[in-house]
Amino acid sequence: MSPRRSKPPRGMALIMVMGALALIALVAARYAQRIDDLRRQTGSLRAHAEQSLQTSNALAAALYYTATRRIGPAGFGPPLTPELRADNREYSFPDGGQVRVQDQRGLMPLNAVDNAGMTSVLKRLGVVPGEASRLVDVLEDYIDTDNLKRLNGAEAPEYAAAGLPPPRNDFIGTARELARMPGWRDTPQVVAALEQWATPTRRLVVNPNTAPIELLAAWWPWAAPEQLELLRTLRESTPFGDGIQASRATGLPLDRDDIIFHAGAELRITVSATGSSRALQYNVVLTPGGRSAPWSISHMQAVSRLEPRTTPDPVNAFPLAIVTPR
Repeated sequence: MSPRRSKPPRGMALIMVMGALALIALVAARYAQRIDDLRRQTGSLRAHAEQSLQTSNALAAALYYTATRRIGPAGFGPPLTPELRADNREYSFPDGGQVRVQDQRGLMPLNAVDNAGMTSVLKRLGVVPGEASRLVDVLEDYIDTDNLKRLNGAEAPEYAAAGLPPPRNDFIGTARELARMPGWRDTPQVVAALEQWATPTRRLVVNPNTAPIELLAAWWPWAAPEQLELLRTLRESTPFGDGIQASRATGLPLDRDDIIFHAGAELRITVSATGSSRALQYNVVLTPGGRSAPWSISHMQAVSRLEPRTTPDPVNAFPLAIVTPR
């Protein structure tokens, strides 16, 4: 008679089954987590593609509109009632994109330095008078073509001593270059403000129809706040056509050669997408006789949005109906 086989403990089978179930549950949870991760990545890529489409459409529409419409005192379209204002106000598109167009005559030029005006702006931004004069000298040394140092300026030896690349000794390309200069790099809040208020244009003129009132208040310390506020109110209703008209209406001495009441061909176009905290900013020159296009883009950079939006809240609708392919 063969010996009876010993049976495993009854609890052991239950333990093995429970372990197998636990392993299956762990594997299933891991696969579920991977699927969720892939779904999130897909959603993120889809959102990125949608935002890229919105910004591309906004830029294309802005370039087409500005290149095909009449330039007036404050923007594009009918001179006294511009359909597209060039004062950096936001316009929206049905697909969720946004665009801002800024006439560069409404900003402070960096390649044609107004010494007194720049010093006044720097003081308004909290820079003490002596340091303001030094910063202006450094900027002028950076863009001039010689190696002669101004009294408080900086040339190649001063840059080397500060561990910085040598000065460009040529026209500045963007206000962001200020952060590469001695003294300027120690005032990041001033550089950030001038990224909004300054432009690398080479003409020392200003268009009060498109300039930020806050910049004019800093640039023109002789202007009374109530006069500037009146200028803001009146230009919103009807842009000024010349300095005589503006002087009579506001009491400001605006009939001068360095003040032009007309937008120019140099623009700063900023495009963004719904839900994005960043925007793309382009320096554009309209070139009606250009061989490849009636515009040229000299610079592009990513910037923070002035007013980040998470929904396509109604603002000014862009004055050109476009339909995006779906």
